Amino acid sequence: MEQTPDNPLLSSKPSDSGVTVALHPLVLLTASDQITRSRVRGDKQPVVGVLLGQQRGREITVEHAFAAALAPDNAGFDGEWLDTRVTQYRDVHKAPALDVVGWFALAPESGPLPELVPFQRHITSVYNDSAVFLAIHPTAFQQSSSTDRTLPLTVYESIQESENAKDESSMQVDGDDSSGLLFRTIPFTVETDEAEMIAINFVSKGAGSAASITDATSASKSDPAAEDKKGKKRATRSDTATKPTSQSTLQSALTSEEQDQIATLTTRLNSVKMLQSRLSLLNTFVRDLPPSYLSDPTLPITPESPSPDSLPHLRNLQSLLTTLSLLTPSSTSTETTTETANSAQQDARSAQRNDVLLSQLLNSLTKDVQGLQELGRTFQVVESGRATSKRNKGQSGSFMDDMLHDPMSVR
Repeated sequence: MEQTPDNPLLSSKPSDSGVTVALHPLVLLTASDQITRSRVRGDKQPVVGVLLGQQRGREITVEHAFAAALAPDNAGFDGEWLDTRVTQYRDVHKAPALDVVGWFALAPESGPLPELVPFQRHITSVYNDSAVFLAIHPTAFQQSSSTDRTLPLTVYESIQESENAKDESSMQVDGDDSSGLLFRTIPFTVETDEAEMIAINFVSKGAGSAASITDATSASKSDPAAEDKKGKKRATRSDTATKPTSQSTLQSALTSEEQDQIATLTTRLNSVKMLQSRLSLLNTFVRDLPPSYLSDPTLPITPESPSPDSLPHLRNLQSLLTTLSLLTPSSTSTETTTETANSAQQDARSAQRNDVLLSQLLNSLTKDVQGLQELGRTFQVVESGRATSKRNKGQSGSFMDDMLHDPMSVR
């Protein structure tokens, strides 16, 4: 659908609400994954999802996202399904409590499309009256490479604005309800926590490995320019010899551990190359400086020697060299560091051994205490038996004495 340069759904007034949005990378990964899957499957229905997060005053944090089911006519959300799913997410994310803070969909850079308005109305009327709309521009998925490093995203807030309010000179007619829902752009930032950094690092490593495998596979294909005009190609001995090698290369794929090692080594190699280029640039800068009293004390000091423009750079270089001299350990400090490390290892081993012996001692002490408790119970049973037997013997003895002294009383 073609969009005119002046989108009627965009408000001509800038945002004055002061709302700021903080996006987490997990939301962007979820949205991009859903869009990619939809494009691969060739789905015709819109790509729409719901944003979950927290709202503290005018600060909105978007932490999670999930794909949403649509109505049969694709004119809005499936209300019953969405209520069930939101309830499930609320039950799971209780600390901290997450709720619906907006939704996302594909939208051009010129602004939201008219068919996206029902989605915004549903979210604002049912869940959050200040819900935001995260518009993902499809140009990011159409262009393979781009020099623009900005994210293809725009965050909008919705307002109820009268169409007549756009023209201050026009008058509002009584009974003319021309108010509608309009969108205004609001600023956003990207925030990342430690867990998301681990996930993003893992995904980036996998993407780099997949790209390298794709390049190797594409490089093994035959060059169409090598064929003749008739579409035939004479088989040579070199081509025949290279076929098994390429086939074996495809069959022997690298493991994930090997791919991670290759990615790590490649990153370090690029870092070393960049460091070397920067050092050569600094060396060239220092060598090309005009002569001054810094290099030759006999030269006089003038306003142009040394150049005032180069003095800040020279100070930075001097500060860097001073810092490097402090960071580089000497031989004596290296030996001291080694001895300290060895003593620390010995202390750690001794502490671990003492912990094991202490655990064994506590185990033995616990068993002894249990044995003493059993002995006490047995002694108590024996003593109670002895007391009972003595009591019975005493009663029988008194009965016999009564019979001997007064037999008639017994009868």
